[in-house]
Amino acid sequence: MAALTWLDYSEQERRQAMEVIDLFREEDTRDELGLGTIRDAFADLLFPGTSTIQTRARYFLFIPWVYADIERRRLGGNEAAHRARLLQGRLRDGLIAGGESVGVIGFRAGLHVQRLPSSVYWNGLRQWGVLRFSGSEEDYHRCLARQGTRRAERARPDAGESPDAPTANWDPHLPAPPDDFPSQVEFGLRCGEAEYLIHRVASRAPRSLLAHLLLARRTIQHEEFPWDLPPSELSAELATQLLHARNFSEMLHGAALLYNLILAELRPDLALVDTYREQLADWWDVIGLRRPALAAWDRRAFWTLVRAQSARVPQPTRDFVDAWLTRTLATETLGGLIDDRSCRQLVIAREQWLKRGRARVGNLRALENWNGSSGTAQIDYRWKKPVREIVHDILAPPANGEPRDA
Repeated sequence: MAALTWLDYSEQERRQAMEVIDLFREEDTRDELGLGTIRDAFADLLFPGTSTIQTRARYFLFIPWVYADIERRRLGGNEAAHRARLLQGRLRDGLIAGGESVGVIGFRAGLHVQRLPSSVYWNGLRQWGVLRFSGSEEDYHRCLARQGTRRAERARPDAGESPDAPTANWDPHLPAPPDDFPSQVEFGLRCGEAEYLIHRVASRAPRSLLAHLLLARRTIQHEEFPWDLPPSELSAELATQLLHARNFSEMLHGAALLYNLILAELRPDLALVDTYREQLADWWDVIGLRRPALAAWDRRAFWTLVRAQSARVPQPTRDFVDAWLTRTLATETLGGLIDDRSCRQLVIAREQWLKRGRARVGNLRALENWNGSSGTAQIDYRWKKPVREIVHDILAPPANGEPRDA
């Protein structure tokens, strides 16, 4: 059985690897052609602090409140980790007791949940400046043990410092938790909590699309993709970023559909073959309508923007993307693209380079395990999940009925 291991990787790379594991449970969003580094570069640029496994906005406060309790108790190491798991279990129960179900992490798994909310939101808390500790959650637990020792030493009668002096791990302006936290709690934000989260995003990522949505009090209505927002609402910088993101998403969607068509033909499954040919025809219509804009696309500026996000894009990935873009724009008919042997070989070779012996093409067992749809969802950069819900949570009328600031 294949396993993911990490030796000398950053916390960000570890988080991304864990997101990949979670995406394997959502077959339609799997990254079958290895485009995740580019996708995530734009998702992080547009919606910093988010990840596909987040659910609701108030977890950005729940986790600091959990650890405020742990720091007050001066726990560290294994004691801190145990207390964190215990409180997050109580939080789950408290949300259910408060009538919540959608978005409750561990709602079905209960005590057997594999990903605690703290691990899901840790990186986002740091990016939004709520968490000021720079390491992983495990590093934080170890650090708490060391801090507890130092605080105890400084709190000697002759040291002149209280043992309750606050630490610098969390933003000092964090709103206080409700009195009944976490025994009974809801996802609805109080007015001060919502304004706090808006301020955090605006302070740490003021030029992001996420900050724009929150500051403009702009909920996501019927827009299927972020580029469906009216251009008049956006700054020139955001409009340019969204144009690059849109072009990449729309163009590479065809490669993902062709990959599934090839698998359907190999199975063979005539109904699926017809389905994917129809979807490719729809995709080709979209490309046709936007062909002048796509032909004028400044791909050099696109790659420059990707590199500016510190995305590690392997050269074979860039070569594949450039080859697909060039072939698509140089081909006049859909059949001339998807039925061309060299074009199909481009997609097949890409899968084989990525998966080696696990590639479905040429591997009957792997092909038999294919469920008929894999990686066919068009890239939306976390727009539908979790950005839509998080923005709605923050901009919804406050839970306590206070008027929202204008």
